[in-house]
Amino acid sequence: MKFTFRHFKDDKDAQSPGQRRREQVRRAQKTHRDRKEAYSASLESEVTELRALKARLSQDVALLTGLLAENRIPIPRGVLSAESERGVETGKTVTLVVATQEENKKKNRRRQICVHGMPGDLSSIPLQLVTPPGSGPSSPQHARYMGNIDPEVVGMDFVLTLESPCLQHIDVAPSEDPNITSCASTGHSLTLSACVFHNHPSQPGQRQNSSTPWEIPQASIATLLALSASIPLAESEVTPVQAWDYVRRQEQFAGLEVARWETLKEKLLGVVRCYGFGGVIPRDVFENAVFEAFVVGRVF
Repeated sequence: MKFTFRHFKDDKDAQSPGQRRREQVRRAQKTHRDRKEAYSASLESEVTELRALKARLSQDVALLTGLLAENRIPIPRGVLSAESERGVETGKTVTLVVATQEENKKKNRRRQICVHGMPGDLSSIPLQLVTPPGSGPSSPQHARYMGNIDPEVVGMDFVLTLESPCLQHIDVAPSEDPNITSCASTGHSLTLSACVFHNHPSQPGQRQNSSTPWEIPQASIATLLALSASIPLAESEVTPVQAWDYVRRQEQFAGLEVARWETLKEKLLGVVRCYGFGGVIPRDVFENAVFEAFVVGRVF
């Protein structure tokens, strides 16, 4: 019997055309994912830098307009934008501070951005639910309902509370690696907490543990809420900003009791989940909680 050698075929040659095609598709998909992640990180870094620049410019404008007002120098018409003119006219600012809050039932302690200097209310509510300035002295009758409270301050409290589980994701120290930019992507640039942190005097990575208060213009709160609401999500989820927009539009909102509002906020805080781009709440859980707060508890 005559022995013959057979030609050697490596693994690549042994692969069928279908296997080679699937491998090519997998490599192409991985390349696409890597490029998409790099592009998203680049966009988020740019958004972060632009918001930080806008915050610094807003502070400079407020300082300069204040100096002009002190020296009785009128500001020419058309120099300031409509938003800046509203800010100059109102002159209102909100002072924020990072504080430790205690959840009522579980007694867990968490760090949260709070409105600073507001008095405690009737039932040991931890934040600033009081009557707005100029509406007369605070009394149990005035402070009892949400309609007697400054809606912008309430909105900030609501959103910042629900975003508090993400605080450590937002306040990230710059990397020491020279190949990584200082504005690293955190996935949270569209949250309200990230927006207001740009004005904080401490360095990134130290802000959530700092007790130093800082100010932001109250006129810009609505703008920040609108910008933060632009996160695209599945229909089964809502962000804290979208939750606030939904709740404040309820017809019964003005007549809702403060205690019931705090119960709703605590319940929603317990179901907030973060998947790397900011906290979200399951829509069905959120709508059931709102229905219970506004309808069930008041009818039955």
